[in-house]
Amino acid sequence: MKRAAIFAGLSALFIAAAAPAIAKGRSGGILPGASAKDPLNIDAGKLDYFDREQKLVYSGSVIVTNGPSTLKATRITIFLEGKGAPGGATSNDRVKHIEADGPVTMVSKDQIGAGDHGSYDKAESKVYLTGNVTLTQGENIVKGERLVYDVTTGIATVQGGGGQAGRVRSTFAPGAAKE
Repeated sequence: MKRAAIFAGLSALFIAAAAPAIAKGRSGGILPGASAKDPLNIDAGKLDYFDREQKLVYSGSVIVTNGPSTLKATRITIFLEGKGAPGGATSNDRVKHIEADGPVTMVSKDQIGAGDHGSYDKAESKVYLTGNVTLTQGENIVKGERLVYDVTTGIATVQGGGGQAGRVRSTFAPGAAKE
């Protein structure tokens, strides 16, 4: 009985903390929970646009909002597909890969994911968070070295690093999974 409750709590936390709104499939948004209709807003200290490479580099306390989600990082590099409008104008459907250097924090509803580095790959349809990863939802906490979230299947995997110190650690507060 206790084992079933722990398993249910783990399942709920992993799915919820890794972005519940995109578990239904690709949403068209860049951040979890966003749709193709949600605007992508980026606030940063500096933008460098590289036309030949079709790359945008935002730096200086970068804050990205897309629908209900927010991503904060020190630097974000966005790689685009094809040529678009001059001067770096883009749309969500042209984004093929994103790299975020940290600390990186993603907030989606009541879930918070944090790590040293984050990335999104459109071709793989996966979001990665690496280095000192912490997922929280309310009082529930999962820590590891790497999170892989498959946008298509909605499956999240948290992995520890090498050796005994690099294990996955979880703390579940009593009654916290009652939703």
